[in-house]
Amino acid sequence: MRWLEISLATSAENAEAVADVLARFVSGGTAITGETQTAGAPLTVRAYLPEAAASASAQQQVRQAIWHLSQISPLPEPTFQWIDGEDWAESWKASFHPLAIGQRLLILPPWIPQTDRSRMPLVLDPGMAFGTGAHPSTRMCLEALENLVQPGDLVVDLGCGSGILDVAAVLFGASHVLACDIDEHAIAATLRGAELNAVASQIEVFRGSWPEAAARLADRRPADILVANILAPILRRMLGEGLADLVGPAGWIVLAGILEEQRDELDAAARQAGLTLEAEARDGVWVTLTYRKPS
Repeated sequence: MRWLEISLATSAENAEAVADVLARFVSGGTAITGETQTAGAPLTVRAYLPEAAASASAQQQVRQAIWHLSQISPLPEPTFQWIDGEDWAESWKASFHPLAIGQRLLILPPWIPQTDRSRMPLVLDPGMAFGTGAHPSTRMCLEALENLVQPGDLVVDLGCGSGILDVAAVLFGASHVLACDIDEHAIAATLRGAELNAVASQIEVFRGSWPEAAARLADRRPADILVANILAPILRRMLGEGLADLVGPAGWIVLAGILEEQRDELDAAARQAGLTLEAEARDGVWVTLTYRKPS
């Protein structure tokens, strides 16, 4: 049996979107590789189709899907090459490498053992296109959580994606995380990530958005930290609807998924909600803003 390898070189900003598109056509997951720590360095996205499913029609569907995505942001055409059956699994696994983020975190697939004892391992199931740590916004959120989370904190994650931020929050010391998303695949991915890292008892995963999170907080206490790595227009709307009420006095709110040209408008909405900008991180065209609620 042979496998068709589909690969595409792109920027860190586009890699997860490309992986998400390719994941629609394959059952074995996708891989994002490259030097994520170097600004502007290209990444390669790979996916594998079994020969029986790799018809000319299927390949054309992949090309069309990438073309549609390229209308949002320029992309090259995907390349295709055949791999012998005995080689494809190792080729796929070889695409994954440990990813160091911040000062303490190391992201690993399940089959790579932890060898860097100076860092905390975070095991991430491959094939989850959203929230792999490759995207600048995900990295900046992880770095913000590393700086902010204190032992015993209650954290809320709106738009949990792969669950990478939730697992990281627990590793950094959070006692409990409320993780929500409107996508069923994200819910499943977050549950899987919590199990892989043996932190399922500390991460409460549910479908919904900030109103559902607010309802769950009503039986507890306000959150110490809220992180939301989603689209800027949605963040602006949430801020106007009372997003800041989810955190208690002196609580932190980390907002990401913001393009440079969206920064000022979002900052104005945050200030109108009574928040104070405490930190700002930039990576390429992406901005992550960290706010604090008055005490």
